[in-house]
Amino acid sequence: MTVQELLDLIALYDSWVYGFLLAYAMGKTGPIPMLAGYISFSGALDPAAVLATVLTGTMIGTQLRFAVGRRYAPWLYEKFPRFAPWLALGAAGVERYERLLLPLYRFSKGTYTLIGVGAGASRLGWVRFTIFDTLGAVGWTFSWVLIGVAIAAAGAHLDPQWAAYAGLGILAAGMLVAAAFGRHLKRTLLPQANAALAEAKARRQHATAPVQPAAPAT
Repeated sequence: MTVQELLDLIALYDSWVYGFLLAYAMGKTGPIPMLAGYISFSGALDPAAVLATVLTGTMIGTQLRFAVGRRYAPWLYEKFPRFAPWLALGAAGVERYERLLLPLYRFSKGTYTLIGVGAGASRLGWVRFTIFDTLGAVGWTFSWVLIGVAIAAAGAHLDPQWAAYAGLGILAAGMLVAAAFGRHLKRTLLPQANAALAEAKARRQHATAPVQPAAPAT
């Protein structure tokens, strides 16, 4: 199958491609939107539709995660002890660094669910979360998609084969860097995660402790 035949096939089944993009953006923050941006330059996909689909998917994904954290955080702490420290760290991080963390966390591998669910488990209000998270969703979506478009545009003026290799190279490098950074970040933050879990447990115990009746005046 030639490249043109593949593009024609994508154009023919574009609704399925948009559906895949929506589901992917709901579940992950990897570089697939860059590939969609690259393809959209050829006309097989609509660039505006790609941007709208990816943006909608990533915002739905974070809203669902926030809802899970807000509703089921106590159950998650109890049933998933290995995840509990990271959930506590996500909640603590969102409370302390919301203006920095929420716009940027999509650019790091392994933090999509951690921050989304952690924000729901935190004391951060839903409206405030949505405002800062939307800024991050817009920045992440436009960055990935427009990088793909830019690579395709450069290839159209220089060498299409070079553009394809450059795109694959950036895709592979981005995945490797994100994976390595994610592993390093996990090792570095583990002590802080355990400390955040201890703090969260103490907070929950304090909130559920029975109120002692005041001693009668003498």
